[in-house]
Amino acid sequence: MKSIKQLGIYLDFTNAFLMELINKQIVSRNIKFESITKEIKVNQDKKDTIAQNKVKHQIPSAYLLEICDIIRNYHQVVLFGPNEAKNDLFNLLEFDHNFDDIKIENINTGTMVESQKHDFLKEYYT
Repeated sequence: MKSIKQLGIYLDFTNAFLMELINKQIVSRNIKFESITKEIKVNQDKKDTIAQNKVKHQIPSAYLLEICDIIRNYHQVVLFGPNEAKNDLFNLLEFDHNFDDIKIENINTGTMVESQKHDFLKEYYT
């Protein structure tokens, strides 16, 4: 019987923590991305501060595409984390028919340390 390849991705705006579950053990790796936007000088104008915050929270498509390339190799994927970054990736995957055969779930969680991420993933897949 072919084993089911399972992946958990804890995603935020600066890192993707990829955790593969293999024989009840977690194999982890981290993908960081450098912001493709240049620093915006913050002045006293409130509109500039709001614009800067929006730029900081845009995820470059190259970063998401790199993660998508990895996801293609799995049968089940759970995206989890505390912010909107995982939702951007989930929406991208949902509309791409190349991922129709992969079970993908998106779960909101709080901020987690590494051991909590591992515990979450083990519990999710049992």
